[in-house]
Amino acid sequence: YNPGEGARRRGMRGPALLLLISLSSPAGAVWKKDARRNSNAQRSDIASKHKYFTPLQLKEGVIETRKRRYKSLSDKHDELLTDSPALLSVKTTKKSHRKDYKKIILTDHVSEFTGPIKVGTPGQDAQCIFDTGSSLAWIMSDQCNTTTCNMHNQFSGALSKTFVDTDIKLNVQFGTGSLRGRLAHENIHLGGIVLENQSFGQIQDTTGEVFTLPFDGICGLSFQMSDRGSCLLEGIKHNNELKEKSFTFYFGHDESALIFGEPDKSIRGENVEWYPVSREYYWETPLKDIKVGGESVVDHVKKGKLTAVFDTGTSVLTMPTSAVSRSLRILHAAGLSCEQIERGEAPEICYSFENRKDICIKNWYERDGGSCTAALMTLDLEDENIFILGEPHFYEYVTTFDAGNSRIGVAPM
Repeated sequence: YNPGEGARRRGMRGPALLLLISLSSPAGAVWKKDARRNSNAQRSDIASKHKYFTPLQLKEGVIETRKRRYKSLSDKHDELLTDSPALLSVKTTKKSHRKDYKKIILTDHVSEFTGPIKVGTPGQDAQCIFDTGSSLAWIMSDQCNTTTCNMHNQFSGALSKTFVDTDIKLNVQFGTGSLRGRLAHENIHLGGIVLENQSFGQIQDTTGEVFTLPFDGICGLSFQMSDRGSCLLEGIKHNNELKEKSFTFYFGHDESALIFGEPDKSIRGENVEWYPVSREYYWETPLKDIKVGGESVVDHVKKGKLTAVFDTGTSVLTMPTSAVSRSLRILHAAGLSCEQIERGEAPEICYSFENRKDICIKNWYERDGGSCTAALMTLDLEDENIFILGEPHFYEYVTTFDAGNSRIGVAPM
């Protein structure tokens, strides 16, 4: 086993592919805000069957950043395979609170799919990451005049008839960067529906490299996490155009989309398993066990409940350090190789739930040349065990986030 060896057979799927990549841009990298991939060619089948949807597309620069992402993962995996369990327990004594996990993810593991929205009246274009692991929308503002901000489409409140500003300041620290802004209220046009008087953060300043990549904002789609304004999910729940108060992520072979309301049967089918939301914070549900190659990896996880979080804003799977270490040792013992993965013989990862079907993911590996590793990172939180199902899950399952009934629907792709 070359710790760092893993491949995604989905790498041959076509335009819907999302590869694990780092958020660090090459030195001197420049991209133009109007140099976006034209997604019209991908829209025909989805558009013919759905009234309310947003086409999703890959951001630019995937190949080079994927290589850096692979190195980051494989280096961490090498460390975990080398250290003893006792040493690992010492290294993970400092843990984050659940509300802070997205700050860690935002630094290195954010989604690489974006989709178009319009903000204001008349609507101003922005390209957004749709993130079920956060609740607030953040949009680049023309009040920011830095080089980084000027790389993006920037929303101007002065050009909108429906813009309402506030004096509420917002600051977010994450990993190696931060952003600063001010809360405002505006109409947001999303997939053919209009969410009126929605709260969002106007980005007025950024530090770090995360916002040098080609997206203009982050559209949070989780439940309300604070008392500062209304989240997009509340707007979806109260929208009169939608009979089913839900949205569905579909990462298909030839096209990808965020669909609002009940999706067509050709997209989700009838074989849907529904998982109850255990707490309206993240899209989370109780978890019973996780097995890699048929072996449990949670034996040494600290006591307490296990929680699965379905997060479109995260490009990897995450576990507490002890579970990641156990998973890597199982893969090592199985003789994991890129060839084994290509043959479809590599160990799969299975999430087990009480009185619900297991969710098993076969293609949860990443390749760089002739080396492969699991798309797996560590995440240690205080007083709870959270396991994030990021984009490797969404490549294999159509997933519906049903806000009206507080449940998550999962169906095979």
